[in-house]
Amino acid sequence: MLQSAKLKYIFPIVLLIAFFLDGSLNQIFSSTLFQYPYSMICNLTLMWFVMAIFFEGESQINFTLWSFVIGIIFDWYYTGVFGVDTFIIPIVVMFIRGIRPFVKTTFLIVLGMDMFAMAMYNILFFIVFQMIKMANVTTTFFIGYSFLPTIILNLSIFVILYYPIKTVFRRTRGTNSRSFMQ
Repeated sequence: MLQSAKLKYIFPIVLLIAFFLDGSLNQIFSSTLFQYPYSMICNLTLMWFVMAIFFEGESQINFTLWSFVIGIIFDWYYTGVFGVDTFIIPIVVMFIRGIRPFVKTTFLIVLGMDMFAMAMYNILFFIVFQMIKMANVTTTFFIGYSFLPTIILNLSIFVILYYPIKTVFRRTRGTNSRSFMQ
């Protein structure tokens, strides 16, 4: 139970770190990530949610509440359009949370779910911005020059961070870590 309590404190701290790293990495590497015509966006916050959903154990983290809060902060701090991330991030998190009981926690499954969450988030974001006339690119341009590079970037980051994050959860989750060796 003590380990489960640790995760309740670690989760929001790492969530805020991921939030700030999203913007910082995008800013620091902007000359590479946003080299015309390509556009790649780090989604570490969403990646943290996906991994936490799969690795949480018995900690009972309220992911919907946290996703709503971080969505508000995203809209306020990064997006500039209130309501977009406030609703898209919780929708994606609730969807992944709903799928979680039906799949195993293996590297390929979590990788696939992360890719699906990134795809769902980016597509919904694009649709909303198309609807409010703030995206001025075609769907084909979006898919080829923003969507696919973003997915590739985030899957590369996922592969690098998977085992370190899995180790953090293994040491702080509420259940027996031997059952977590998959």
